[in-house]
Amino acid sequence: MPPLEPIQLLPMTPDRDETRAGLLSALGLAEGESAEAYMHYIKSAWTCQGEWNEFLHLFIDVVHHFHVRSTSQTAQPRIQEYIDGLVNSQAHTYFNDTVAGSGARITRVTEAVLPILGAWLLMHSYFILTRRDQRRVVFAYCVRQKHDYSEQKALGEPLPRLLSQSGLLPNAYEINGSELNSLQDSSTDRIMEPFSLHDSVGLLESLSVNPNKLNAVRLSRLGGIKFTWTTNISRHLLLSKHGETNYLDLFALPCALQGDAGSILADMGISTELIDEIESSYATLFNPVTPSYLHTQLAKIWGFCYLCWCLHCGSYRLRKRVLGALNQSRGNDPARSDVKYDPSLEALMKRNATRWDQTEFKQLWPRISVLDIHLQQTRPWNFWVLFRDSRDTVQYWTFLFGSIILFLTVIQVILGAAQVTSGFLPQS
Repeated sequence: MPPLEPIQLLPMTPDRDETRAGLLSALGLAEGESAEAYMHYIKSAWTCQGEWNEFLHLFIDVVHHFHVRSTSQTAQPRIQEYIDGLVNSQAHTYFNDTVAGSGARITRVTEAVLPILGAWLLMHSYFILTRRDQRRVVFAYCVRQKHDYSEQKALGEPLPRLLSQSGLLPNAYEINGSELNSLQDSSTDRIMEPFSLHDSVGLLESLSVNPNKLNAVRLSRLGGIKFTWTTNISRHLLLSKHGETNYLDLFALPCALQGDAGSILADMGISTELIDEIESSYATLFNPVTPSYLHTQLAKIWGFCYLCWCLHCGSYRLRKRVLGALNQSRGNDPARSDVKYDPSLEALMKRNATRWDQTEFKQLWPRISVLDIHLQQTRPWNFWVLFRDSRDTVQYWTFLFGSIILFLTVIQVILGAAQVTSGFLPQS
């Protein structure tokens, strides 16, 4: 199979430009560089069947049909009813290549509407068919409802209820205390002996985690984690392992959460609380400390930030590297063809950090807790990691002084050997 070509947006014509403006208005987005990143993402929901302009019209129609304000008394429309309406109608020109009511029309409408809903709700990959001919959002819904996989039952729900019942969005109950505590090492999670009848306070119940201890630099250096960008909002701060490598997903399109767009998504089940937490998490990960005045002045020296070993400068270098990986040309990499640099990312990363705690990060707290557990349990895997790892102070200083003594011993042996060798050389 030949490699997929990177997604390229079609050139604008007056008609397309007007349709694009209508879509951005329906989504609550303003024109600008961030809108370009979002439109590039929208392109990934298009199956290349039919005209691009007709697809945008369908997208607008879907948004207008399903967006019902949470304060409204109007009943939420059901997904299957909307699909059935398009199947039995010739009103929308996007489906004119199939006969109304036919099996081909059913497939065509379903495979157009569901990806649009997924793209709008920033969960596109969970609304399309997998290799097992199942949709992740439907599968998750059926698992939580404790019945067999059934698109008919899942699509019979209103869209906000399908989202909430699937449990895919980050939430405070994503993992319970017993499951989280089972991940912890018993040597670091125990109660004092006189109080052994009580449970220890697990991370899920603890109040906070210091950003100096849990941040992108430490996760990368000590946790062996690589950062990947995703357009799926439900995967933000999700830790996964592939082979021997751990990956942390970061949401790549915060522009889709800002302004009126965030309010519209909140009406559809993506809470403003979750949106605020996602926006705050970038700074806490990539800008965990505020530098001193002296450090700020020294940073003005060219190249200083690339030589300094402090957490602030390390975060600066990592931030530049991670954003650079997203901003650079993707070439023929189909896995990242739907991701384009969003300028609002850098602005969010440069904010002042918010302390990790259950008040500020209620919905993301289970994922933050898992990251903290991972960082606690990871042990140095090579010399350079061991040299940087100061979590165990006894181990760190023992290793540091041992390394110095070893170095001096080697120097002493070399000098001794040189002295002995010089004794055998002829005297001038």
